Formats: sequence, structure tokens, C-alpha cells
Amino acid sequence: MTKKDKVVSDGAADANARFVASPEDQAKAKKWFDRARELGDKRQFEHAVEYYVNGLEFSPDSVEEACKPLHGCAVARRQYGGKKPGFKDTMKRSMNDKDAKSAFVNALWLFGRDPDNAAYIEGVAKNASRLRAEDAATWAGGVLLRAYESNAKVSGKQFLALAKLFEEIGDRAAARDESKFAVETWQMGVESLNLWRRRSPKDRNTENALRDLSTKLTILKGKYKDGDSFRDSIADRAEQDDLRDQQRSVQTDDRVDQLIAKTEQEYREDPDSPTTLNRLIDLLSRRDDERDELKAIEVLMADYERTGAYRRKHAADDIRMRQLVRRVRAAKKAGNDEALKEAQIASLRLDLAIFKERIDRYPTDNRIKFEYAVRLFNSGRYDEAIPLFQAARADPKNRTACALYMGRCFFKKGYHSQTISTLEAELTGYEFSDDDLAKGMLYWLGRSEEASHQVEAARKTYGKILELDYTYRDVRDRLDALASSDAGADA
Repeated sequence: MTKKDKVVSDGAADANARFVASPEDQAKAKKWFDRARELGDKRQFEHAVEYYVNGLEFSPDSVEEACKPLHGCAVARRQYGGKKPGFKDTMKRSMNDKDAKSAFVNALWLFGRDPDNAAYIEGVAKNASRLRAEDAATWAGGVLLRAYESNAKVSGKQFLALAKLFEEIGDRAAARDESKFAVETWQMGVESLNLWRRRSPKDRNTENALRDLSTKLTILKGKYKDGDSFRDSIADRAEQDDLRDQQRSVQTDDRVDQLIAKTEQEYREDPDSPTTLNRLIDLLSRRDDERDELKAIEVLMADYERTGAYRRKHAADDIRMRQLVRRVRAAKKAGNDEALKEAQIASLRLDLAIFKERIDRYPTDNRIKFEYAVRLFNSGRYDEAIPLFQAARADPKNRTACALYMGRCFFKKGYHSQTISTLEAELTGYEFSDDDLAKGMLYWLGRSEEASHQVEAARKTYGKILELDYTYRDVRDRLDALASSDAGADA
């Protein structure tokens, strides 16, 4: 048995070895997969998901035979009204089980019932990696990367963790002499870091991680290069220079133009490579140059029309929105009130159209509901915004912001008692008593109390704000006005 053939199905000590199911287990898995396909063809997606999960317990690394069709059935099941896992399900099916296979199967079961839940996708990827089901881990990591790419709320920590997962898979592949597989997984790690760098260009941790992983990738590519001539070594050195320069956040315009031209050629030669496409979009978006960005939008929309991959249109729309936000900033900086108003209206109209489309496509995504509701609020469409904020509160990340916006919607509608009850309830359980959200809730609570002629309550609420921030908005003027009205009444 060679180094590359080592497996862990028999409990081998080699930590880098792949999991390979025994012939008996593969035969059992095939029966489950065959039945799952039959059920899927009959649109019995609930049962199809169950059968795919049962089969993957025997053959965890069956990506084409089971992981991909499981994902398809899970999405179809959701579209036909299938329920998400409840609290008891998550408690019963722990993704942190000490046994890697049990944790993997539990994660698959949860993913099969809520395929858009990033925590479940992450559970599949991490536990497949623990199990050394390398193909399944890489596939799930790719699904998670696409989910992160289309979610503006994902943190740098999550992107870094995903890049680390790809790096570890690649490390094991390199140790098994699977250089091609190692290069592919490390490239996915680089892609993860590049996506985050586009959102947070000054993140030093990302720059360091990108530099280290790119260096490993360059060395491995060079090590397994077939050519040995001087011409080949020069070409290899140029490729390494290109790879290094692609990771730098600051480049001369001439160098960026060179990299764009080279990457465009690579993309024309292999339009099915998501890594090349993402690298091209990253380069075209780097300089905030509208001509480059229009080209990026054109490339993304062409790929969307060709493949139907909505994440490409999502990325193109993100660029469009950034362009209009830039115009708003420029008009504000120039002090041109007329241009500022026009830019703000154009930006809001585009945002409304884009998030309306996204919410129609992903009706259960509470993060999209929140973003759309904010735009509705900004356009004065309070009756439409309120139910979306109420639904979006189910997302813990936006719960407090939703309460604040709901309170403001009620205030704009003149429903002051609803503003008071909404904001008081949220403030009671809010742990950060001195941040902007807390001050915002107190302010609109005070405004509603003042509008309801609850003078003493308003005075106390405004007083709390002054203790936190003496210059906050017009609180001092309002408190002084309340004091003057009391003095007039006493006189």
C-alpha cells in the first residue's frame, strides 16, 4: 500500500489518510442512494433526504452520488413547505458529538431540513473534515463559501475559519502526495480570504493569512511543475509574481491592468472556473473605477445568464449599489444639495428593487427581510416595513435594530403607545446600555412619551440619554423645553 492509498476506515493511525468506505458499506450505501433517487423523482423530498442521509452514514465521501442530490432535494423540500428543525431536533442531533461520523450524520440531517442555514453547512464541512471524508468536506466548504459570499452579515472570523478549514484539507492532501487536490483546496482558501478582503481591505489578520496561504500555494505549484527548462522556470517565476501581486491590496494602475488582462484571458479559456471568475471580479472591483466595475457587472451577468447561478447577479447588484453609495458620498462632500438629493433617490430606488427581488427569491431569509425593511422605512413605506421588521426579529443579530425601527415606524404613524411598549420591552433585556442602539431606543421612547404628554417619563428618559451622551441629538433642547413648560404651568 502506497502513501497515497492509506485510508482511515480501519482506524489507521495516519492522521492524513482519507476515509474510504469498505466494499460492503459501499454496497449498502448504493441501495439507500438508489431508493433516494427514486423518491426524489417522485417529488417525495422528505423521504429522499432521509434516505440520502442514511446512505451517507455508510459512504460519507459520496459527493456526486449523494451530497449534491441531497442538497437539491433539501432545497426542493423547503420550497414545498418542509419544516425546519426545531429546538428538540438540534438538541437530539448534536453536531459536536465526540464521534466524528455521528456528528457528520447529525449535521447532514439538519442540513437536509434547512439547507440555507450556514451553521448546518459548517457542521457538515467541519465534521466531514474530522472524519477525513475529504471530498465531502471540500464540497460542503464550497457550499458554505457561496453562502458567505451572498450574505453581507458574515464576519471576518467566519471567513478566516473557512479558509483555515480549506488549508487543513490541503495540508493533508499534500502529505498524501495529492498535489492537484491540495492546490484546488488551497485556492478555495485564498478565494475565501479574498472575499473578506474586498469587504474589509484593512484587516491585517486577513492580509497575513492570505500571504501565508498564497506562499504555500505558490511553492506547491512550483514543486509539481512539469517543465524543467530555463524558459519554464522563468514562466513559473512570473506566475508566482502574478499570484503574489494579486493578493496585494495596493498596486500601481499599470500592474492592475496587466493582472486584469491576464486573468481575462484565463477566464476566456476556462469560463467554468469559479476561482478564475472570482479573481477577475476582485481585480475589476479593486480600484473603485466605474469602467472596471461596469466590466465586472457585464461578466457577472453573462455568467448568470449562462449558468443560472443567482449569486452572480447578487454580486453584480452589490457592485451597482456600491457605485450609487459612492455618488451619494461625493455629492455630500462637494456640498451639492441638488446632486445629493438626486443621488440618494437613485440609490434608494435601486436598493428597493434589488432587495425586493432577493426577498422574492429567498422568502425565509430574515437578514434580507431586515435589509428590505430598512429601505422601505427610508422611503416612508411604514405599513410595509413593520411586518417585515416583526418577522426579521427572529434573527438574533438584528433583533434590537428591528425593535428600534419598529418603534420609529409606530412613531411616524402616530401610534405612540405601541412605540413605548415596543422599545421598553427591548430595553429591558438589552445588555449594552450605552451603545448607539440603546441611545436610539431611549431617544424615540422619550419622543413618544413627550408626544403622549407623559412629561415626567419623558424627562427621565431624556435624562438617561444625557448621562450617556451629553451632546446626543437635540435631547438638551427637549429637556430644557419640558422644564420651561413646567415652569410656565407653575406660574
